[in-house]
Amino acid sequence: MAWNSLRTPQKVLDVLWNIDEMESEGEGCAESDDDDEIEDACELSWSFGPDLDSESDFKAECKEDPWEEAGDGPVWVEESGGSTRGKARMFQKMRTPSGPTSYAKDNITSPMSSLMCLIDAEMWEIILKHTQAEADRNNAEHFDLTADELKAFVALIYLSSITGGRRMKLNDYWSEDFGNLIFVKTMSSDRYKEIMRYLRFDDKATRASRIKTDKFAMISEIFDKFVKNSKASYTAGENITVGEQMFPSKVCCRFTQYMTNKPDKFGIKFWMAADAETKYMLNAIPCVEKDHRRAPDQQVSDNVVMQLVEPFLGKGRNITTENFFTSLDLANHLLAEKTTIVGKMNESRWAMPPCTRTQSERFSTTVLKSGKVTLTIYQAKPKENVCVLSTMHQTVSFDKTANKVPDSVYHYNSTKLGVSALDHMVRQYTIKGHAGRWPVAVFYNILQLAAINAHVLYRQCTNVNTNRRKFILELVKEMCEKHRLAQRSREMERKRLLLDTDPDPLCRPAKRRQCQIGRCSGNKTFGICGTCRRIVCGRCSKPAPKLCCECL
Repeated sequence: MAWNSLRTPQKVLDVLWNIDEMESEGEGCAESDDDDEIEDACELSWSFGPDLDSESDFKAECKEDPWEEAGDGPVWVEESGGSTRGKARMFQKMRTPSGPTSYAKDNITSPMSSLMCLIDAEMWEIILKHTQAEADRNNAEHFDLTADELKAFVALIYLSSITGGRRMKLNDYWSEDFGNLIFVKTMSSDRYKEIMRYLRFDDKATRASRIKTDKFAMISEIFDKFVKNSKASYTAGENITVGEQMFPSKVCCRFTQYMTNKPDKFGIKFWMAADAETKYMLNAIPCVEKDHRRAPDQQVSDNVVMQLVEPFLGKGRNITTENFFTSLDLANHLLAEKTTIVGKMNESRWAMPPCTRTQSERFSTTVLKSGKVTLTIYQAKPKENVCVLSTMHQTVSFDKTANKVPDSVYHYNSTKLGVSALDHMVRQYTIKGHAGRWPVAVFYNILQLAAINAHVLYRQCTNVNTNRRKFILELVKEMCEKHRLAQRSREMERKRLLLDTDPDPLCRPAKRRQCQIGRCSGNKTFGICGTCRRIVCGRCSKPAPKLCCECL
């Protein structure tokens, strides 16, 4: 190699970054008989040209190509930017089309079928099984929850999120002044509270052993299946945003957090990856405990990002990260997986050069490079600059406006709001109260994320342009339909059996009378037991035929 031709630090860095250790095939390990050759090689490795005999000559030579060293960190070399917008990509553009997968396209024809791709029949069966088991454990009489009734219960949760939201009291949904007719026709408030009381998502018999290794064990099975179905139903686009979501809740659990920079200060935090264009939730990890699989020398933020984007590596995608996640080590790890990164970086990080802490002329841009990583320092305000780390932009150019915005900063601004927008959409239609247990609060978050993803899938599979509120209303109608049909059929059957057992309606009391069974709190009713002919209320009887609990 002609070491004498490497007259600038930038050229030396480019050569060192492009060296392939496997090309020598052991040739470089051969012993040299001449010690002078080794000494000459060492001298050449530290000299940047034949005419630079002193340190002062080296600094004078670097004036044309200035460089900075970030303490014990990397060496940054300043480069000049272009004049027009454009970028030189590290990898070829992703060729896989984004959007719903073939599985989703074949199954989605309505809002309900769209939701079933994310919360499938197996998940409904798990919730139904453990809820019924909890009711049996507490000796709840005549609970008998069905799959259709469970879906109707979830439909009322969706309906309450878009009608009353976080401020309305639960009993007001059934009131004459503020209530909704769908609530009254679907189920009573007592039945709704009864289902909510026994709602469970895991097996209580094995919970003690599972919670030792999984703090999220009370709902981890449902959460993991939902994330798996979300990834299987949608192909991520070219740009993925990584961030954090704070689901508002003040339930008592060890991982409820307080964050001053969030609209809702208290809540349960999730790490998330979302599609930057459609805001589709691609992957999520609950922030509940320390990850013991993380390497000792790996930062928490780097570990979180690599876990979230692992299913999407190797396709030429770009990851947009916020200040907490962006680091030089993460950029190099993603480059090894053929994935680029564009992220804002704090000037106080160890890898940042000293020039990031100095002020320059407004709307001016400084471009630094360390290997294949580009750092853009844009003076957006008189006393504040923006530092964007990028491996996507090998050359940085500017637009033709007066602000002269670099294309790396422009790309970051256009893709940074994926998870933040998703978090805002969840908080827009959510239920803050009515959940005294943290698994129920997480279940609410799953429902809201499922509604957002289902809306994206439905619009792209059916080409129907509808807003999210109308989509949820149609979803509620579909989820309640089978349960209300079953209710009407049971009511008709009950009336028919009642007429068969009581052919003479005139023998029934003219006014409501107190229940004669004595297992209730003295309810008044028109009902008569078909066997013993005593007055019996609904709580002390079987729905059809009308038989008191002593005659069953």
